[in-house]
Amino acid sequence: MKTTHGLLLALGAAVLATAGDASAQRGRNNNSGSSSLPQVTCASGATGGGFAVAAQGALNRTLIPGLGAPQKQGFYQQALDQATQGIAADANNPFNYFLAAQAAAGLNQPARADSLFRKTVQLCPEFAGEVTPARARLGEQAMETARVALVDRSDTTAAIAGWTLATQLDSTNTDAAFYAGYFSLLKGDNARAIPVFRRILTMPPPAATDTNGVERRDVAVRAVLGWGGQLFNQEQNAQAVEVLNSVRAVDPQNHDANYWTTLALYKLQRWNDLATVTARVVELAPLNYNAFMLLHDAHKMTADALKAQGNAAQETQQRQEAMRAQGTGEALPVQVEQVTLAANGGTTTVRGVVVGGAAAAGTPIRLEFHLTTPSGEVGTATVNVVAPAKDAKANFDLPVPVTAVPTGFHYRVVH
Repeated sequence: MKTTHGLLLALGAAVLATAGDASAQRGRNNNSGSSSLPQVTCASGATGGGFAVAAQGALNRTLIPGLGAPQKQGFYQQALDQATQGIAADANNPFNYFLAAQAAAGLNQPARADSLFRKTVQLCPEFAGEVTPARARLGEQAMETARVALVDRSDTTAAIAGWTLATQLDSTNTDAAFYAGYFSLLKGDNARAIPVFRRILTMPPPAATDTNGVERRDVAVRAVLGWGGQLFNQEQNAQAVEVLNSVRAVDPQNHDANYWTTLALYKLQRWNDLATVTARVVELAPLNYNAFMLLHDAHKMTADALKAQGNAAQETQQRQEAMRAQGTGEALPVQVEQVTLAANGGTTTVRGVVVGGAAAAGTPIRLEFHLTTPSGEVGTATVNVVAPAKDAKANFDLPVPVTAVPTGFHYRVVH
């Protein structure tokens, strides 16, 4: 998978904005402390002490106009040392944790700062008003760290760590979540990537004008669909159905998501669900012979269960549905299988195999393919194929101009 142009532009804009604001945000963070300790009243009765006062004093000195970077770092270190001593002296004093967190942030140690901020609120929930905005600013600091790692050093491992931390600091930071997932996927780290993309699929659909949101959802669909296929190949069928259903929910016209779900349902012997989903597959791919056979089996096995229950009327109905599916499948003029999509810029090539069926060899058949994303159709084209002899095979290629990289397809026979 290649990073798309729009996403790179979004990443560049986001991280440059973060870079420009970083120093100002750190200043605002430190301004939360004045010449006195934070004005927070803890229900526990905790108050600052000598170490906290000393730490606050060092933090205040970082605000001296014209102070050089080495001197400022020195004051942050002094503040951290004093607050750390205060924690050693009294492990339950939230003021020392809060000041240590601010100092760690100033020393560009966001993970350490986050841990200290969490402990602050744990000891004194009343500190939340101070900690929440400070953690959000830490999230922006982690975004800048990720930007530097990726753009300046091409260090995707460090960049992923920065984005992951940013999401921990600010759960609303969808930029960080997406990029952590995307670059983890490129590195083959599905354990980190797939939960991110599955979360994206549960979000409300983006507006059509939100090009980045639309693009991210499409990337998520392709990633989660691939993961569902891997689970099926590993015989983890129940998990595969769950994952593939999350794709079907946002991309109902995705043939592969529906068809792979039927294969997993068949192995799970979930006949009612199999009948429902397979009926959708044959709508999307009316020359999918295997789907008709799966539909036959779903109705037949349901009929067998009804027979055991003594429900003769519904048993008969299900057997009729089974025979109808089998008859339709066997009467197909040709079978179309192994359909794949190969994207290349503004064109996606549909490749597939035509297998000879009921039509006489040489019979012309016209197929109209529709390429789609969850937002709708992105390209359509027709291909003329010639029916091979019974059970013989022939390949076809169909280049389709597209307005976006498709996530799925469906087709129909044009008469």
